[in-house]
Amino acid sequence: MHESGRQSHLTEKVIRLENGGMNVDFIHTSEGLLRIGAMPDVSKMAARFDLDDSLVAVPAWEVSQAGDNYTGEEFVFWRAQVYGHEGRKYIGSPDCVNQLKSKLDAVFPYFFDDERIHIVRKAWLDNWFLARPVETLYHNRDLKVEFTGDNITVSDNGEPVYNRLDLAPSLLPDDAVENRLAAVSPDPVARENLTITAIGSGNGFSGKSASILARFGKRAVWIDPCAFPAHSLADTNVHWDDITDILITHNHEDHMSGFSACLCRCERQKRRLRLITGKNIFRILKQQFSPLFPDMDQLVEFRELKPGTPLQIGGITVDARWNHHFLPFGTLGLRISAGGKTCGISGDTKFSTAINAVVGRPELDPAWFADCDLILHEVDFVSADGVHSYWEEVAKIRDTVSGTLYGYHSPEVESPPLPQVRDGQTFTL
Repeated sequence: MHESGRQSHLTEKVIRLENGGMNVDFIHTSEGLLRIGAMPDVSKMAARFDLDDSLVAVPAWEVSQAGDNYTGEEFVFWRAQVYGHEGRKYIGSPDCVNQLKSKLDAVFPYFFDDERIHIVRKAWLDNWFLARPVETLYHNRDLKVEFTGDNITVSDNGEPVYNRLDLAPSLLPDDAVENRLAAVSPDPVARENLTITAIGSGNGFSGKSASILARFGKRAVWIDPCAFPAHSLADTNVHWDDITDILITHNHEDHMSGFSACLCRCERQKRRLRLITGKNIFRILKQQFSPLFPDMDQLVEFRELKPGTPLQIGGITVDARWNHHFLPFGTLGLRISAGGKTCGISGDTKFSTAINAVVGRPELDPAWFADCDLILHEVDFVSADGVHSYWEEVAKIRDTVSGTLYGYHSPEVESPPLPQVRDGQTFTL
């Protein structure tokens, strides 16, 4: 599974992570490692390079065609919840700290109860988000972090160690995006067969997050746009502007980390984003991103996807169900049909025959995939007790239906017990 991005040392005390045209800086201080803002998938890169910050300077919320600098923080928290952490101090203006916390509070606290049956709201956010709002200056012992306009400066033991504007990269994010797009040719050719491409097959902890492209005729529906859209699509030789529609299955960050970049590109191109999702999923997207896009209703051409009511997108039919996942706004499972063929895409769900017997929802049974020629089902190869579908349970679906089944939404496994989708893999049905 390809790991993108790179690390560089700007000074003896400053480390930069770069990916997809964005960057995040880490500064060694007397109070621990200080991080400046975020970017999509920052938690994956920080773990990969063994960077464990204890303080975060929260800048003003900014967006480009590469992404925004608050998205990425949710999975910092999921990693803390799974692997443990002492909590991070979030330093910045009251408005910036509150905006970031509000974005996280919309989604992060929800989880299953111990039986994996009901959705409950936890008090987790306050465990990991230690708010330290300041007007302009954070001063603790020898460390000073000052916020002035767009700049953030850091001094430690009386010595200046960081100036955000002085260390700004020479290549702007939008220019990095255009450079990447220039290396890929648009492909307007109509598809005579339904084609399914895994732009990403990983999850919020590992690899490129699960992201699927369905093409038929002139339509190209990108399901769950992953981080750094221009770069992620180009890695599979797809030009970003080939995408005609975006479909988001739910509000967890690893399934919509490219959303703000997609909105930004449409805004720059003076066109509307065609967005397909559930009504309440869209409501939460607007709640989370309205500070960046206050006119989102004008930017988005929203089409509601209602489980049980097929939606026509050109020559593609999308049918949906509500999954068994731990967000109260709903999580969608999909059947994509075109040209007489159907692909089932599970979306995030806890498939368990024992749980299904309790919740009593027939659409969660294997028969929902009975007419599918191809099934991409999320899978957990490690834990039967987790919140995702354990592979032995997914194997029961494979053994019940006639379509070919592949696992996705998982780190790559050597010799997996079920066939596993790989990044860039394309199926022509």
